Amino acid sequence: MRLDEYAAHDGISLASLLAKGKVTPRELGRCVEQAVAAVNPALNAVIELYPDALESLPERASATPFGGIPTLTKDFPVEAGRPAEFGSRLAQGFSAGHDAVYWTRLRKGGLVNAGRTASSEFGVPATTESPLYGATRNPWNPERGVAGSSGGAAAAVAAGIVPFAQGSDGGGSIRNPAAFCGLIGLKPSRGRVTGAPNANAPLLGLATAFMLTRSVRDTAVLLDLCHGPDAGDGYEIAAPAGTYRDAMQRPPRGLRIALCTKSWSGVQLDPEVAAATRSAAERFAALGHHVDEASPDFDYPAFLHAQKVIWAADAAAHMPAMARYMNRSLEEALGTSVYALYRWGLCISGAQLIDALAVYDRVTRQVGRFLAGYDLLLTPTSTILPEPIGTFDPNRAGIDADGVFDDLAPKETFTALFNATGQPAISLPLGRSWDGLPIGIQLVARFGREDLLLAAARQMEEELESAPGIWGQGRPAIHAGNF
Repeated sequence: MRLDEYAAHDGISLASLLAKGKVTPRELGRCVEQAVAAVNPALNAVIELYPDALESLPERASATPFGGIPTLTKDFPVEAGRPAEFGSRLAQGFSAGHDAVYWTRLRKGGLVNAGRTASSEFGVPATTESPLYGATRNPWNPERGVAGSSGGAAAAVAAGIVPFAQGSDGGGSIRNPAAFCGLIGLKPSRGRVTGAPNANAPLLGLATAFMLTRSVRDTAVLLDLCHGPDAGDGYEIAAPAGTYRDAMQRPPRGLRIALCTKSWSGVQLDPEVAAATRSAAERFAALGHHVDEASPDFDYPAFLHAQKVIWAADAAAHMPAMARYMNRSLEEALGTSVYALYRWGLCISGAQLIDALAVYDRVTRQVGRFLAGYDLLLTPTSTILPEPIGTFDPNRAGIDADGVFDDLAPKETFTALFNATGQPAISLPLGRSWDGLPIGIQLVARFGREDLLLAAARQMEEELESAPGIWGQGRPAIHAGNF
């Protein structure tokens, strides 16, 4: 298979070719290697390929939904024995001690972990520019960033290295990189993808893992493969009525959609982002849905303070263990952003943490009541376009915990809320700037309604898929299909 042919397919399309014997997993592995060689020097998206995984790819597809397709995982613990350095000098040389349960399900579904992608340090900073591996660049314009923290995954998928890649989202870390790179990025409902064998949902319920993709059908099938609780989970979300692949094929009718372009944080919304969001609302209206301007009413400053407390407490709880395990000094090994968050976390009391969780409970009720009146909420994903590399330097001297969140605000204004409240949210590639940069639009559904998100996303995708590229965007400047 030629590289330009390979890079034109999503995962389901590649799986069909595998099932028909028109290509082999081994050939796909060679395409991944060629794609990395062609585009990664300009992007710095892929940290490492695993020769043993690539060499063990068979000449015959497995009888699984994806048949043996190689993919990439984030630089976090995902697969036992694989490096998991969190983009940090503190964790350099660390490896995952066990498989994530959701990953074992994806692996049984035919995915092969062929390598790892760059992340912001411990998933904290607003940009994938880590002290350990440097800056990851945007395939649409390599002078621009890819957001964080799953930035390497987004760049790799957008550039055609793999059809989809694993990421995680604790405040927008799947959705913002997807928005910046012109991809589909779903953050499932809390508990939909188990955090086992560790936390039910990591980061006190804020974080979840999933995949960044090029097509809604890949997103649906991947979720079909990996959703569901594991034995011992503290709570279990209700299972979907059927498969997500079936759900996405049922076009929704007459949805009540709330349109919100009001910046909850007060960060100014880029005019092109605002225009793209309104354009997306008009497209949904043209499909027969009912769109009204409305916003959930909640105390954003209180919500933001609670987020700071929870993130900082988590850093204070976990960083010392990594330092001891790796026999390194936190002050010397951590970048300044993560170290500032850790230091602030040391001063947080148990009472403050309980108060922060109570704020999240209150906000969750408020957002839940708002969404009871609507089927979907439509917002921008990020308030800004992909920024020039270095704009939010996470390793600059003098940054404090407030500065870390000031950096995050342009990207988390519309995304972090739903990590707190647990609703599913998806970024869709529905906009472009005047100079060709992707603009992501976020859809949010009621808790547990990934089926509706995927159906609405697929309905929009059908309107756009006849043109070249992902959702008619064409190809990025740096793309494996150009080689």
